[in-house]
Amino acid sequence: MDDDITFLRVVGVSHYQAAIERCAPGQAVRFVHEPDNPYDEMALRVVSLSSETIGYVPRLSWLHRLIHEKGRGVSAVIDSIGYSRACLLGVSLTIAICDDEPAVESYYPDRPAPTPPAGGFRYWVKSPSDVARLLAERR
Repeated sequence: MDDDITFLRVVGVSHYQAAIERCAPGQAVRFVHEPDNPYDEMALRVVSLSSETIGYVPRLSWLHRLIHEKGRGVSAVIDSIGYSRACLLGVSLTIAICDDEPAVESYYPDRPAPTPPAGGFRYWVKSPSDVARLLAERR
């Protein structure tokens, strides 16, 4: 999968409908890791060019493994925006894998970004037991 272009659907879009309405296909987006996110410490937020959240990467996505375990970066653009059966706007992304450094920000707007552990981004999960605990919580 390295150095390929692939697609991904953004989740959590029901909370960001107004921001999605201001987006357009072909617009670049970025991924932001939120290590202090109270729901998922490995959360990857999808942010538009206007710095608005438009959703999140699915929790069990291959993209989490690529960024968190392999330390790879990604660049992405909005491939399409459309309505679902529930009449909610949804977003699909075109993703290219690259070596850019992933962004880290706080989940809380009034707090600074958490400091990454020694060794860089890929070491947010510090031990195999942490990984096992994270996987058990997600099941």
